[in-house]
Amino acid sequence: MDGTSLRAVRIECVLRVLQEAIEIIKMSLILPKLLQEPQKLRQVLEGTSYEEILKPVEDLLESHMTRMGSELTLPIDHKTIRILDYFQKNYQIYKFFPQLMRNLSDRDRTILVSFQVLLDIAKEHLYRSSQSEISKERMLHEMYHKNEDIRKKIANLRKDLATRRVMEKWKMAAKGIYLVKVEDDLAYKKWQNNVRIQNEIEKCSRAMRINHSSSLEKQKELEEQLQIAKEAYSKLTDKHLLEEQEARNEKNKLLLQLQSLVKKYDANIGDVMRENLVLQDQYLVAKKALDSFMVVYRREEAIYNDIVVQREEEERRRQQQRLVVFMMNRAASKIQKYWRKWRKDQRKKNKRLKKGKKGKG
Repeated sequence: MDGTSLRAVRIECVLRVLQEAIEIIKMSLILPKLLQEPQKLRQVLEGTSYEEILKPVEDLLESHMTRMGSELTLPIDHKTIRILDYFQKNYQIYKFFPQLMRNLSDRDRTILVSFQVLLDIAKEHLYRSSQSEISKERMLHEMYHKNEDIRKKIANLRKDLATRRVMEKWKMAAKGIYLVKVEDDLAYKKWQNNVRIQNEIEKCSRAMRINHSSSLEKQKELEEQLQIAKEAYSKLTDKHLLEEQEARNEKNKLLLQLQSLVKKYDANIGDVMRENLVLQDQYLVAKKALDSFMVVYRREEAIYNDIVVQREEEERRRQQQRLVVFMMNRAASKIQKYWRKWRKDQRKKNKRLKKGKKGKG
């Protein structure tokens, strides 16, 4: 076996020992809780390959456990050490109690994390080789050169920044001069605007005085027109009052006439109503007579309608007979006419034939 293989075997052995140590620590952390709950321990391990430890644990707890204050303690004797050794050798038992592992205290978790960190550090140091160290040195060398380049760039940037600051100061000075000039221009323009505003104020004042005088004249003229309108309104009001009085008198006169007409109507309405009652009685008598007459009339009308229908049927038959006779006579005359014409044509034809025969002879 060469040196590299031997080193790899040793590394694996060391890491396995460290890993087993972490597993044993996990078992040791939950072991006090397991001993405090022997029933749960039996419930979980019974039927497994680890149930042989159940009876020694129960015997130990029954014979040697004493209560001191609020804590449970076990005597350090041969049985206790054997039980502890059994749990540490069979550290896989902790995997049957995931709930206890999840409920570890912060101190216990810190212990586990510390050992895990130690394991990771051991792996890093054990697996470290000369080639990896050389690679790290090269990386550090490259990083050093990069840092030097960055420092140079920072120095150049600082120089550029100083130059820019100087340029900015010059620019700020130029801007200050420009601002002074702009302020002077603004002050001059402000003075011009003030002068223009003062002139406009004077113009507006003159215009307001002119408008005030014209408005006074207009107001005086409107007051005169208002006085004339008031006088005209007063005259018109008097006229309307007079017309209203005349209309009221006419209304009273018409009301008196209406009352007399109403009285006359009341006097005549009785006679009219009596006459209307008499006419209604006469209407009822006439209606009864009309009803009896209508009964007779409808019966006679039915008889008349039957007679009319019979007459119409007879007249229709007569017309049809006349039409048939007319058609027969017309057909006979047509036949005779065609017969005579045919005989005449035959005679003419025979004569032509005879003349033809004589000419040939």
